[in-house]
Amino acid sequence: MSAFVDITAAAMEFSLGYMQADSVTYNGVTADCVASEKMSDILAAGGFETHFTGSCRVLKAGFPVPVKGQKLTLNGTERRIHSFDEDPISYRLNLEDPTR
Repeated sequence: MSAFVDITAAAMEFSLGYMQADSVTYNGVTADCVASEKMSDILAAGGFETHFTGSCRVLKAGFPVPVKGQKLTLNGTERRIHSFDEDPISYRLNLEDPTR
């Protein structure tokens, strides 16, 4: 199983570089990632408020273990880790606007 994980991780790393992926910086470590960023308007008192929701997938190799509530920088914008999921080779970081 370890060889499969190693091969899959290498393929994902190559793919991220090939796609000129997005960039995430967390605890001083900058890595390529695949990001999904979305802005939406939510009805609030006096009108609408714009809210960010998004996620990014990053390789585990060399990336610090994420901690819920900590901040990171995604494509130059500060975000907060809302929650995260993991598989054998990657983390999926669910992000939110740090002002919420």
